Amino acid sequence: MIKEEYDVIVVGAGPGGGQCARNIAKAGLSVLLVERFASFYDNDFSSAGMSLQGFEEFDLPEHVVGRYWKNFTLQSSNEISRWTSKENKGVVLDFAKFRQFLADECVANGGDVLMGYSHISKEYTDDDKIIAHLESKKEKKKLAIKAKLLVDATGSARKVIYDTIADQPEMEISAGVEYMIKVNDQVYDRFKDDLFFFLGDKWCYKGYSWIFPMDNNVLKVGTAKMLSKGLKKGSESLKQITERIIADYMKAGDAEVIDVHGGTVRSTKNMSESFYKKNIVAIGDSISSINPLGGEGIRYALRSADDVTEHIIGYITKGENTFSKYRKKWRKKYLFTWRLCYYLTETMYHKYPDDKIDNRIKKYRDLVDIDQLINILFEFKFNKMFRRVLSFLWNRVKLS
Repeated sequence: MIKEEYDVIVVGAGPGGGQCARNIAKAGLSVLLVERFASFYDNDFSSAGMSLQGFEEFDLPEHVVGRYWKNFTLQSSNEISRWTSKENKGVVLDFAKFRQFLADECVANGGDVLMGYSHISKEYTDDDKIIAHLESKKEKKKLAIKAKLLVDATGSARKVIYDTIADQPEMEISAGVEYMIKVNDQVYDRFKDDLFFFLGDKWCYKGYSWIFPMDNNVLKVGTAKMLSKGLKKGSESLKQITERIIADYMKAGDAEVIDVHGGTVRSTKNMSESFYKKNIVAIGDSISSINPLGGEGIRYALRSADDVTEHIIGYITKGENTFSKYRKKWRKKYLFTWRLCYYLTETMYHKYPDDKIDNRIKKYRDLVDIDQLINILFEFKFNKMFRRVLSFLWNRVKLS
């Protein structure tokens, strides 16, 4: 039974929203987690690749792992480089099971979950609370639920904290598409232990593509680009690029297509969006938590949920609004590397010709081992070898 009022309503049951609701419920506050799809399997869209450190950081269970990976491979137009390990270095999560686990944790700790409802609008009340207007198109039903605080976990749509797109700051818009396919043993064995990426115009003009493994001979193959850059008339669509990789590179033209999904992501380079307004606070992709260099968003969505939890508890139990500290702390930790990674991404994908990309990949292969590479792509921990270069690049970023 859904109550008429809660301490907190979390809108969006992705990684950030699920983790936030899980934390709030564990703290003993009343919380409602709202998900727009009727089932987590209806939008099982994320590649969900992350490092082993990321997986172990959040006390996640084994059953949400789709596949462990050991190696990292980069294929450019003319070069291929592979970093190998005998031990597991990361996971590809089963995204639906992962989000279901977070929702179940919320319920197990006393919270409620509402599936199949979308946020339509909000309304402030005279007693300094807020009403979330929710709607289920399938059931043709509307709900108005009161709370002390709303959490915007709607991703890059930012549907709760902003009333319209026009209210939002300038965004970088990227688009992606991903195929989930089932392949034969021969194809699967080539890719089952690797995070595999493509760079260079031969495979993806001014963007990148990937192959991620799941269990039971399932692979995820996708392509992403920044829409504001690198587009030219008559160029291949994201689906055409992905299908060409499946057919020509993987030699998996007879693969069974299980699912095709895609969408856009809108992010700021400077984390300039609002983190809070009145009694609304934003987390996850709503505050540009996707790593522009490594492409990982899950770990940082979870971290934003953990970072905001203490401020939510203080707001509900003591009436303290310390969300400005939450924004300041987040930007202090990540703004430098976020801007730097945007610069590196734009340089690699959109300015370097194929031969320069080939050359850079060969150099990186000689300079770093797999652990250093994981630290660079997933943790922004660039080793001493790159510090002087990074300082130079950061000065150029500040002047641009």
